[in-house]
Amino acid sequence: MKNVRFALMAVAVTLAAGTAVATSLQNKAERAETKYYKTSTGEFAVAGIKDYDYVCAWDHFGTCTYTFDSATGTYKPSEAGKILFLR
Repeated sequence: MKNVRFALMAVAVTLAAGTAVATSLQNKAERAETKYYKTSTGEFAVAGIKDYDYVCAWDHFGTCTYTFDSATGTYKPSEAGKILFLR
């Protein structure tokens, strides 16, 4: 019984560590992408650096920032909310 418990605990710890590493790598890659916002004329402009140039405030139906998908040539929603510029 102790061997089974040890094996299950080892699997749980390994899975937790792997999930933590994968999540941190995904967050770093997402931050490295250029973020765009939609202007009032419908064009897209570079948003800048999050928490330095802008913040995303809560908005139920809005999209705060977009990323450019070079494979399809379209802008895809990246963060939900409403963009508020700090600078």
